[in-house]
Amino acid sequence: MTRRLLKGGLVVTMAGDDDGPADILVEGDRIAAIGRDLDVAEAEVVDLAGHLVLPGFVDTHRHCWQTGIRGVAADWSLHEYVRHIRMGYARRYRPRDVHVSILVGLLEALDSGVTTVADFCHIINSPAHADAAVAAMADAGIRTQLYYGFYDVPLARPAFAAHADRVRDAERVAGRLAGQAGIGRLGVALTEAKLVTPAETRAEIEFARAHGLPITAHMGTLSTPDGVAQLGRAGLLGPDILHVHCNFTSDEELVQIRDSGGAVCCTPETELQMGMGFPILDRLLRLGMAPALGIDIVSDYAGDMFTQMRMALQVERALRNEPVLRAGKMPATISPGVRDALAFATINGARALRRAHEIGSLAVGKQADIIAIATDGLNFMPPAAPVPAIVLQTRPGDVAFVMVAGSVVKRDGRLLGHDLARLRAEILATQAHLATPSDEDAAGGATVQAYAAAIGEIVVDKAG
Repeated sequence: MTRRLLKGGLVVTMAGDDDGPADILVEGDRIAAIGRDLDVAEAEVVDLAGHLVLPGFVDTHRHCWQTGIRGVAADWSLHEYVRHIRMGYARRYRPRDVHVSILVGLLEALDSGVTTVADFCHIINSPAHADAAVAAMADAGIRTQLYYGFYDVPLARPAFAAHADRVRDAERVAGRLAGQAGIGRLGVALTEAKLVTPAETRAEIEFARAHGLPITAHMGTLSTPDGVAQLGRAGLLGPDILHVHCNFTSDEELVQIRDSGGAVCCTPETELQMGMGFPILDRLLRLGMAPALGIDIVSDYAGDMFTQMRMALQVERALRNEPVLRAGKMPATISPGVRDALAFATINGARALRRAHEIGSLAVGKQADIIAIATDGLNFMPPAAPVPAIVLQTRPGDVAFVMVAGSVVKRDGRLLGHDLARLRAEILATQAHLATPSDEDAAGGATVQAYAAAIGEIVVDKAG
C-alpha cells in the first residue's frame, strides 16, 4: 500500500472550522491521519509548506463534450445556444471528437483543483459515441460521474431509430461497467420533458433505478418551468435525482425536491448570461437545503470552480443587499460568507451526489481527494486568512498539487501522465472539424421541430 505524508500545509478540512497547520497521512486511496507534526515511518513525504490544503472541488454539472467548441457561446442566449449547439454543432461530433473533448475537459478540471465532475453527457449519437465517452472517463484520472444522456440529436442517418434503442444501448454500457474497479461511475441524464413522452421519461428513470444509477436533469428553466411538478405527479421524484438550475421552479416544487431527498445544483455564470434568471441559492438555503455548484459549459467560459464560487457569492450578496438599498439605507452586514461559498463547491457538491461519506471534506477514512494551492504569488502578498484567500484571491494557476483517490495527478504545478502536446493537436483538429458545415446541418426531424417550438414560443425579440 502506498503511503504518502502531505506535510506542512495550512489545512482547511471543511469538516469544521479547525483551519490550521497540519500533516495528512494518506494510505492507499484514503486519509489515515490528520494532525500536527505526524511522525510516520516509511512514507513518501510531500512538502506542502507554504500551501493551502483543502478537499478537491466537486463540480456537479458540466458538459465536457463541449470543450471542443470552446468559447463559441460567448454572446449567446439560451435560445441561441439550443439552436446553434444542440441543433447544430452536436450533429457533427464523431466518436473521436467526443473522446478528446471530454478528456481535455476533465483534465482542465483536474488542473484547476476539481477532483469530481458530474458530466452530463448528452452527445450519445451512437454506441461508438458512448464508448468514446467511457474511454475518456477512464483515461482522465479524475473522479467522474458520467451521466448517459438519452437526448435525441437530430441526425440525417440516426444510429438509434427509437427511444427504446437508446435505452438498450444504455443497458449495454451499464453491463460493461458493472463491477469494474475505478473511480468512474455511470449515471443517467434525463431528456427535457418537452422532447419525450411521459412514458419515455418514466423509462429513463426506471432504467436508472433498475441499475442503481444516479439521475440528473435540467429543471425549472422557462422551457420546462414545471418539470419537478410533473415528476411529482407521476410519483417519480426521489433522493437519487440531482436537479440542475431550477430558476423558475416554484417554492412548492423546491419543497418537493427537499422532501424527496433530492438536491439542486446552481450554475451561476450560465444562468446569469443565458436568461435563466438569478441563481436560487437563497431560496434553497431558506428551505434548509445545501446548494451545490456546477460549471456547465466551456463552450462559453473557463472550467474552474473559483469563478463560480465568486459569482455565486457576490450575486447572492447583491440580491440580499438590494431591498435595503432600495429603502435608501446601507446594509450593516453582508451575507453569505466566504466559508459558505467554499461549502457550495466542496461538501455541498458531495452531498448533492450522495457521496459526502467519501468526498467533499478531509477526514480520517474518507477518500484522499486533496488539493494544495501555492501562495507565493503576488495575489497572496501579504497572505489573507485561508478561506478568504481560497475563495477571493486564488487563481486556477495557483493550484500546485492535486491528488485523487490517493494518486498524485498534479505536482509542482504540472499535470502528470498525459501528453498535452498530442492532446492539443487532437483537439485543434476536432475544433476545425466541428467548425466546418456538413451534410448533417441540413438534417431536420421531430427533435428540431419540438425544441424549436418549445423555445420559440417564449422567445421575445428585445428590439421589439
